Order: sequence, then structure tokens, then C-alpha cells
Amino acid sequence: MSLDDPVLAAENLWRRLVEHQPAVAAALGLRVRELPQDWPQRELGVFRPEAALRLEPSEQHQLVEIEPYDTDWENCGACAEVSDPCRFHTGYETGYKALHQPLLDAMALDQTVTVAAVLQRLAENNDPDHDTDSGPQVAPKTSEKAQG
Repeated sequence: MSLDDPVLAAENLWRRLVEHQPAVAAALGLRVRELPQDWPQRELGVFRPEAALRLEPSEQHQLVEIEPYDTDWENCGACAEVSDPCRFHTGYETGYKALHQPLLDAMALDQTVTVAAVLQRLAENNDPDHDTDSGPQVAPKTSEKAQG
């Protein structure tokens, strides 16, 4: 999808929307049909729709990406569009590393460690009320007499 040509980008987005989310495409079509005659001025601040085609994006560094309906990295249209991993695959990779890196680190230290033991240890480390030395920490209850 070419982001330099807004007409071509719109055609590609519409085609993908109809293919993958036909109900959303129908809702968008109904929304467009209900726009008033002066929609370019109301919605975009220009008087003619053709003038809106030259408007710059709000964030230059943020490219429009298609949603990766095929999550296979090699066939991902969004990854091809941005020439890098798309936001979906970048997030997937970050989450994968966050979950699996502690497992790999534990296995490097002790090859007999189990996944259950590592996950239990991670859960304990993320629990602020859990002290690994003396069991769960519970805040002491104060009586009304001690408070007043």
C-alpha cells in the first residue's frame, strides 16, 4: 500500500476492510452517506474534498498500517508496508521475550528447572505481599483501642 497516494491507500484499506470486516465496511459506508454537504469543512477544516487530499498526517513518523489478518510474519501485509515488523508483530515479539526470556535464563542456570517452578517464582516476585524468606506478608491489624 502506498502511503504517498491517499487515493490508492484508501482503495487498499477499503478492499481489505470489505474482505475482513464487512460489517465495519457497511457501517462506514452508512456513515459516509449521512455526512452533510459541508463535511470537508466540518470534519477536516477545508472547503473542498480535493483539498483534503493534500493534508499532512498528524504524526509524520506514525505510518498507517493495515491490521495483519495473516499473523505469519512472512506474509504480513503490514510488515511489508512499513518494511519492518509492524506494530502487531513488534508487540508480539516483545511479549514473547518478556514471557520466555526468564524461562531461558533459568534453564541456562539449571537445566533441571521446570516451567512451573519458573512461573511460580515469577508470580512470587511480582506479588508485593509475598516475601520469599518468610512467606506471605500480611499487614498487622490494629485494634480500635490502639488507634484512639
